[in-house]
Amino acid sequence: MEKIKVALLLSGIEGFGDKHLIKGIQEFLPDTEVELKIFHIDPQNVAKTVKEIEEYNPQFILDFNTKGIIWGEKENQKYPLHVLLGVVHITILTEDPILHSPNLLQLRNSPNMVFLITDLRYGEFLASLGFQNIYYFTPCVNLNLIPPKGGKEISTIFVGNVIDPSLIVENWSQNMDNAIRDFGIEVGEFCFRNPEIAPIYAVEYLLPLMNPQFQESFNNFRRENPHLYFLWLTQVGLYTSSRRNWFILNFLEGTDITIVGKVEGNLPEGIHVADISTFEERISYINKAKLALTAFPAFVPSGIGFTPLEIAACETALMINYRHTLGSFFKPNEEIIVYNPLDRMDIEEKLLFYLENNEDRQIIAEKGFKAVKERFTCEDRIEFIKTLIKEIYKEILSQQKKQ
Repeated sequence: MEKIKVALLLSGIEGFGDKHLIKGIQEFLPDTEVELKIFHIDPQNVAKTVKEIEEYNPQFILDFNTKGIIWGEKENQKYPLHVLLGVVHITILTEDPILHSPNLLQLRNSPNMVFLITDLRYGEFLASLGFQNIYYFTPCVNLNLIPPKGGKEISTIFVGNVIDPSLIVENWSQNMDNAIRDFGIEVGEFCFRNPEIAPIYAVEYLLPLMNPQFQESFNNFRRENPHLYFLWLTQVGLYTSSRRNWFILNFLEGTDITIVGKVEGNLPEGIHVADISTFEERISYINKAKLALTAFPAFVPSGIGFTPLEIAACETALMINYRHTLGSFFKPNEEIIVYNPLDRMDIEEKLLFYLENNEDRQIIAEKGFKAVKERFTCEDRIEFIKTLIKEIYKEILSQQKKQ
């Protein structure tokens, strides 16, 4: 029996979290029935990449966040590569699909699309666009990418991007209609005050409270320009996340904290920025820290994301904001430290307590690491992908026999 051929298409702009799955796919997907070949899309010569894929003749194409979608033409019509080749395309969504709505809007009528999502809310958005083949699996960590536990030389890090929200609003003022900008700020502030709510749902709650004229113009805007509406939601999500992170760091002024992430704006005194540009440098900083403070971004509405898992995998005590879905992944205040994102005193007291009490912090770090090792490694996630591929292939063969 011939092996099932899977082509993994990498764009070169995959996120840090994707590296765990990419490494896991390389290690665990190939077996006696499944063959894997990786293709790196050459933006200067996409035709060359397409030719190489055609020569490989896969039954499945795999990519991350639609970044491996290649478009071609047939009879003056635009089609994605998997349609032109007559194969199944599986996209692993480790990021909010709203971020990739331009591609998704074009893919709505494409057959043979399968989505693997790492957050249940992503499926709601995909379903609203008419997609049907949607499967959920939890994010994971490839422990082979985590360095050995070393000395904890750094006291506290903040993992995430830190952008002054006023800079975002300033940019909006230059590129956005004033009324839509102001509504964006209102939605972002509402999500900041209500951390359980994502912007796409906050809009539906707040819009009926606006005056009828604005409601009409806004509904016309999103009906006539869905791609611009989704871009606007992306910007509101960025504002919400920035507002949350900026709030936390500004009242921790004077605390020795190193930010592991992108920074835009003037930081408070005592807060430093790690000089990182690679996945390895980022993990190294996390691995050296005693405690890592972070906050759920707006783009991870209900899941856990990859960053908290990476922190726990480094045996660094994870301190993250509470939300009701968190207990599905970690035991609060046993495997991780949980704080109220709007309560300054709660954040300050817990940060100080766990930095001063080494034994309590180390117990949290050890239990968090054990939880990742037992429940969040990549091997079983890749097994799920492999099983799905085999089941789809059997169905394809069955249908071919009936024809």
